[in-house]
Amino acid sequence: MNKLSLRAIALIAVTSGVAIAPQVQAVGLTGLTGDNTLVNFDSASPDSASFVQVTGVVGNLLGIDYRPADGQLYGLATSNNIYTINAGTGAATFVSTLSVLASSVGVKSGLDFNPVVDRLRVVGSNDQNFRINVDTGLTLVDGTLAYATGDTNFGVNPNLTAASYTNSFLGAPSPTRTTELYNIDFALDTLTEQNPANAGTLTTVGSLGFDFSPRGGFSIFTDNNGVNTGFAATDSELYSINLNTGASTSLGVIGGSRSLISLASKPVPEPSSVIGSLAAVTLGGVAVMRRRRQIKF
Repeated sequence: MNKLSLRAIALIAVTSGVAIAPQVQAVGLTGLTGDNTLVNFDSASPDSASFVQVTGVVGNLLGIDYRPADGQLYGLATSNNIYTINAGTGAATFVSTLSVLASSVGVKSGLDFNPVVDRLRVVGSNDQNFRINVDTGLTLVDGTLAYATGDTNFGVNPNLTAASYTNSFLGAPSPTRTTELYNIDFALDTLTEQNPANAGTLTTVGSLGFDFSPRGGFSIFTDNNGVNTGFAATDSELYSINLNTGASTSLGVIGGSRSLISLASKPVPEPSSVIGSLAAVTLGGVAVMRRRRQIKF
């Protein structure tokens, strides 16, 4: 690759804030329905889906996510139990129980693994904000979710139903890696950023442009070039989400017209090339481009 190409890539990456795919690639996704059914499909053809019933779980699953540290699919149930789940067979294996009971009655929840510190973030429409060690169940109660002073929605009660981190690469957690946490507020139909995540401080990114159901899924897939692509599922429709603006593009109806309550994308290995490193640095610098402040976890 010549110097001109590298400069062009650098310019595009820096001016775009979060590195976003100019064209959505086909990504394998796993969704969850309200009756503990996994829905496996491709983002390029969501109408072609396979269904697997989850077994071995006490209660109903609230959400699922692939853990970057080991590549396995994890789920949190209404019993406050954490499970690993075989996405192909649906067989669930108990891992741990939360040390602090999460409220699940009438609460819409979103969960995702932080790839930097290997902790499961759980947020809810009741403004709960948890950080969980899934191996032990140790649960830390972080700051109550609230819109930041000066934000367009300051003073409005947030209603988060989905969450996802950027830069979720397969492999051991890396303290030098950067990540950002995004959420979806179903009452406002907006994409938000939670930063600092532990403080629960929310800023509005932008409108999704469609009505997001109180129960839906959201996942950010990071490819092996370090590019982040957001996907959201509400009712039975799949969308791609622009992480810089919140704008959405419909990708079609999910097979079987299944309504999803959670969505997960399997992580890939971290890039080791120059372009991969550039993308990772650029993603870490999004705070400088948009808010000019350091990202905190």
